[in-house]
Amino acid sequence: MANKSFKNNPRYEAMQILNQVLNGGGYSNILINQCLSQRQLTTADQHLLVNLVYGVLQHKLTLDYFLEKYLQRQKHLQSWVQNLLRLSVYQMYYLDRIPDRAIFFEATQIAKAIGGQKVAGLITAVLRNLQRDGWRSLTELSPLEHLSITASVPTWIIQSLKQQVGWQKTEKILTSLNQPPQISVRVNTNKITPKQLQTELEHDGFQVHPSQVSPGGLIIDKGSIIDSQWFQAGYCTMQDESSMLVAPALQVQKGMNILDACAAPGGKTTHIATYLNNSQGQITALDLHAPKLHLIEQNAQRLGVQQYITTKALDARQAGQEFSPQSFQRILVDAPCSGLGLLRRKPEIRYAKKATDLQQLAQIQLAILEAVAPLVAVQGILLYSTCTILAPENQQVVAKFLKKNPEFSIIPAVTDWPLTQVHRGQFIQIYPDDYQTDGFFIAALQKQSSTQVHQ
Repeated sequence: MANKSFKNNPRYEAMQILNQVLNGGGYSNILINQCLSQRQLTTADQHLLVNLVYGVLQHKLTLDYFLEKYLQRQKHLQSWVQNLLRLSVYQMYYLDRIPDRAIFFEATQIAKAIGGQKVAGLITAVLRNLQRDGWRSLTELSPLEHLSITASVPTWIIQSLKQQVGWQKTEKILTSLNQPPQISVRVNTNKITPKQLQTELEHDGFQVHPSQVSPGGLIIDKGSIIDSQWFQAGYCTMQDESSMLVAPALQVQKGMNILDACAAPGGKTTHIATYLNNSQGQITALDLHAPKLHLIEQNAQRLGVQQYITTKALDARQAGQEFSPQSFQRILVDAPCSGLGLLRRKPEIRYAKKATDLQQLAQIQLAILEAVAPLVAVQGILLYSTCTILAPENQQVVAKFLKKNPEFSIIPAVTDWPLTQVHRGQFIQIYPDDYQTDGFFIAALQKQSSTQVHQ
């Protein structure tokens, strides 16, 4: 590998992160945060590192399209070489403040240190040829391929979305995905009002505006909220606006017994707990992975709602073996899913998933709903939510569940505000371009009788 002199070089660090992410070794946001905390980078270099990693991930198919003809003879190119080229082409095409000579020099130095003179020569030759030839035209591509390359989204996702919402809406969704994600917090309304917290944050130098999606949400336009006294003291917590729609849709009342079947890291769990304020209500928070329960407990402690939450390491599909029938008035299944609603925040997801993954996930999602259904009290609500945007994991899962469990019927998913952009029907379906949030799906199912008639 490279010598130690590259340890605080933002391009080298970006390449290392890309190597891990694109080889399935972690999520970009987590690896970036780890790198920033461990390396001594200037503020400018931190910004460059973040820009490079997200930029390459957001535009990977575009960058590969530009590089393709220069790498046709390189059948077994190592992944770090590919990523160094992608980083360089990203800077050339998308960043106008960095001169080509600086890009070439940095890339060649890194290549020489890791792979020797031969690899450095290859990198230099490819970049110089690209500079000389100009950018490859996209005019010969079909509309589907053109959108896939320009938006850098695999064709199967585009075709699925087109079938669901039409071509025009698909273009809008994909165009919105390469905008930077907004940083949003949910205000802990048991401690402070959103208006009061906004005033306090502005006084501390933050730029803040209210959410259009949730009355308890604030958007942080400028400032590091996690380091603030307000976050540390539990006056707010990080949560995407669309996920703030889940707790209100549960229609929680004080004193209720609630099951959160897939709870970690606890953003929705702690939100639900705020509705139990000063009551005997209880939330049982399950997660398959025991270490993740610690995150729920930490969040609950910081926000001052720990007395309402009990955590348990359990696969939600085994819930029927642990709890009595009809023992919960509310159950939330925030199901494991493909995460395709998070493409703005986790751009690499688009390359890791395949259409077949959706079918496998849908089986797990349905199995969890089936397992917890007997635990819902009569007139109780089973709420199903995902952070994805395609029907096989959403509407189709709900339809299959209702067919097998006729004692449940769908009821309108309640929101605090009338959200004009949301594609409701019987569900809440929020797309990433509607409010520049994560994509999200919510369905509310009410148990009308105790009889289970399986067809």
